Order: sequence, then structure tokens, then C-alpha cells
Amino acid sequence: MRSVMFRSDTQKRTWNNDAFFANLNIGKESLTINVKDPCGLDLIKDMIKHVDIVSESFSASVLQGWGLDYETMRQINPALVYISISGFGHTGPHKDKNTWGPTAQAMSGMTAASGVPGRDPAGWGYSYLDVSAGYMGAIGVLAAVRQAIKTGEGCHIDMSQVETGLVLVGPMLTDYLTDGKRTPSSYPNGNRSLDAKGQDAGYRGDTAPLSNIYPTAGGGKDDWVAMTVTQNGQWQKLCSLVADLQDYARLDVREITSRLCEIEGMLKKHFANRDKYTAADELTNAGIPAAPVQSGKDRVERDPQLKHRGLIAQADHPQLGKHGIQDLPYRFLDDGPDWQFTSIFPILGGNTRAILHDILGKDDAELEMLAQEDVFWPEGIPHEVHIEKSKW
Repeated sequence: MRSVMFRSDTQKRTWNNDAFFANLNIGKESLTINVKDPCGLDLIKDMIKHVDIVSESFSASVLQGWGLDYETMRQINPALVYISISGFGHTGPHKDKNTWGPTAQAMSGMTAASGVPGRDPAGWGYSYLDVSAGYMGAIGVLAAVRQAIKTGEGCHIDMSQVETGLVLVGPMLTDYLTDGKRTPSSYPNGNRSLDAKGQDAGYRGDTAPLSNIYPTAGGGKDDWVAMTVTQNGQWQKLCSLVADLQDYARLDVREITSRLCEIEGMLKKHFANRDKYTAADELTNAGIPAAPVQSGKDRVERDPQLKHRGLIAQADHPQLGKHGIQDLPYRFLDDGPDWQFTSIFPILGGNTRAILHDILGKDDAELEMLAQEDVFWPEGIPHEVHIEKSKW
């Protein structure tokens, strides 16, 4: 991840100025150890005595090959919580296979849940399971640490990236487990749960007969407003807002599916004269769930709620200078502004000596000897690698 997405003004791309990596890893320090060197492996084992958690996302056999399997680490530190996050987990017929976001999403069933009418499954444009595996892993670690505090015994958490996708397609599984329903052969137009005949076309039951995104003034690729109507009260409010819909106010919300083509035509005409923020405000002020479709630029520059909450913050990166990052999406309200990240970034190996001094008590002479013997960094490998072409 140190070489995948750089800022457009970055002239010389290296392992240490990748903007995407910086955003994901603010607040961390970096320790580099050559584990193929016996002294390096001994340093890692000494470190394990002092840590609460070891987290890794290699394929199943990597740490075992290094001599750092869970049983070895448990002998060093019985209270250690060790979490392995891999594509399929460390057991079963697929344990030695690797995954990438799209393949994990296909195996989990997420790909089958996304698409448009008359087309094959569309898949997901972003590797959601890369993120969800981390989130679910954090929850598992917290539970294991709580257990270790109470009992003095740690554990090995085996996290499958593919299986975390099952959480996101739970309604599909529930439909099949309870009623034997299979994935529909097509998808509803928009997000609504009922098709034009009033039949269930989704996985949420008949709760959203009108739910879609509509083009707004400006005509740009991001000029849309999203809206959902599920209740009679919302439908009546919508009819009062949109002049052309007033004659349809007599319809029950369940009856509008038979008139959707003409209704949505009128909605498109109505929203074409309003920018997406005005349209969304008009709807939400009437009690109708709605929101503008926002690009990354919109979220950073135009969203008043995110600006108020301080989600996009400025940090001082040692190579990027002032750099915008995503802050934590939760607040410790009693701490005032102190919940925010500080400007600490993991420059590769930048904290090795300080960590080994603070945790293992290594003095300057010992640290210099380890550096000279290539324990911190393998001989012949440059510290600053120039990236010709990033992946994204």
C-alpha cells in the first residue's frame, strides 16, 4: 500500500510519500527488522514479550515459515492475542489461496448482490472486504484482549476476509435459509424493493416501492439526488412538493408501483431545475429521506456536516507537508478536541531505534552494531525506492 495512490503534485514517488498509505496509517510508528537474520528474529521474539497483540495479514503459512507460529509466540507470552487476517482463513481446502478484493467479494456473494436490470452482476468498485476484514478483526481483538485481562490467557484469532462478506449479504442468506429463495435473475430499477408488478424484487421485503437517484441541475456525472419513500405520509409530502404529482396523492404508497414510469418522469423533470443540495434539503425538510450524491471533492469542500464534525483534518507529514487526512469517525466527547489524530506517520524504519531503546533497553552502541550488521535492513536493498508507476 506504500506504492498505490500518490498525490498529483508528488514529483518523486517513494515508499514514504504515498498519500493513500499516509491516510490509512496516521498515528502509527514504523519498525523494520530483517527476520531472515537470526539476530533480527531474536529481536522480534524479545518484542513479543512486551506486546499485547500481534496482527498480520499474510497468507496462511508465512509466519509459520519464519518460526513465528502461534504456539511459538504463546510460549514467549501466554497472554498474547494473535490475529491472522487472510483470504480464506488458516484452515480448510482454500487456506493456501490468496485473494484480492474482487475475488473475495465474488466468493462471499457480494458480487451477486449488485447490478442493474437486464445485466449481469456488476460487482463492487472498491475492495470493501479489505476494510470490513480489518473492522471485524478489531472487534475480535477487543473481545480477546478482554478475555486475556480476565484469565491471563491469550488466543489465536483466525479471520477470513471472505467470511466477513457474509455479514454484508446477510439478508440474502436469511432469505435462502428461511424460504429457500435464490438470488433474483435481475435487479430492481434503482434501490426499491418492489418491481412494476408489486412483487418483492430485493432482500428487504416490500418496504421501498419508490427509491432511486434522480439527475439534478448541472448535468455533471455527480449531479444526482437520492430519495426513498416508504410510507404514506412521505408520499403525501412528496406530492405536495412536486406540482405534477398532486393528482397522484390519492394513491396509497403501495399502489404507486403500477405508475412508476410516469411518476419518475415527473420527478426527473422536477429535480432538473434544482441543484442536488437544494433538492435534498427540500426533501429532508419535508420528512422524506434524501441526500445529494457526493464525489470526493464534494465531501471535502462542500459537505457542511463533515466540515462541522472535522472528519477531514490537516496533518503535517514529513514529506508531503500539510496533508488532508480522514480523522476518526467517532468522538470522545469528554476529551474535547484531543480525540483527533496527531501528526505521526510511519516513515519506513523511522522509529526502529527509538522503539528498541524504549521497549528492549538497547543502548546506542548496541543499536549501531545491529544497524551495521544489517539486522534493521537487508544489505543491498535501498531505503528509498523510486516508484515509476503507481497501481491506481
